[in-house]
Amino acid sequence: MTARRGLPWLRGGGIFPPVMMATLTHTLAQMRDTVRRRWPALLALALATGWISFAIMLSDEQGRFALPRAYSVKMTCEDDPEAALWHGGCERVAADIAKTGRPGFFDLYTAFVDAHHVASPREAAAARVAGEPADPAFDVRALLVGQRYGLALVAHEFEGAQSRPQAEAVMDEIDKRDRALLTIGRAGLGYDALIAGTLANLAHPGAMIEGASQYVAILMGTAKRSDLATGTPAKR
Repeated sequence: MTARRGLPWLRGGGIFPPVMMATLTHTLAQMRDTVRRRWPALLALALATGWISFAIMLSDEQGRFALPRAYSVKMTCEDDPEAALWHGGCERVAADIAKTGRPGFFDLYTAFVDAHHVASPREAAAARVAGEPADPAFDVRALLVGQRYGLALVAHEFEGAQSRPQAEAVMDEIDKRDRALLTIGRAGLGYDALIAGTLANLAHPGAMIEGASQYVAILMGTAKRSDLATGTPAKR
């Protein structure tokens, strides 16, 4: 009978040579012992990695959401034959629209905070005028005629406004958010914007937790992916 040809360690029908098998077994045993001894540190590392990864993903969603919003602010305030119907208030952000060049990192970080990690304009304005008396004769719809604030995208922020000072406070907060969106828009989808947004997310764990709950809702089919950037419908 002809002897089996090939490598010596294959002649006995084995797959690995004895030395290799011993080394592999020893390595696996060491890994098992390391996991047993250091599982708290390994678990903490896994959680931290997942947390940071989610912050990066959320920053990307927020940046992609900001770009069309910044573009809409610019388009609203462009010259148009019918601009008188909605141009009011554009002069308040004209200087920001006219800015060119890439914003600095600190400006980007501040913009992500202002756009995604503060109270909505309606909530912030209500806090600013808390305690002031309501004006029964005030008509917010009349105030918004011819104003960019009367457009559907932001008009809901004026719901519940009961006086002119409160409505003007809402306008101030919308301007602040729009300036932030325009800053992010000038940066585009660059890595500096991604990192700035990630740091802003990590510095605001409450928003991260809300984002995680929105992500679960997306997986369950009860929310849209854009909700990751905009928050709950009540905050929009």
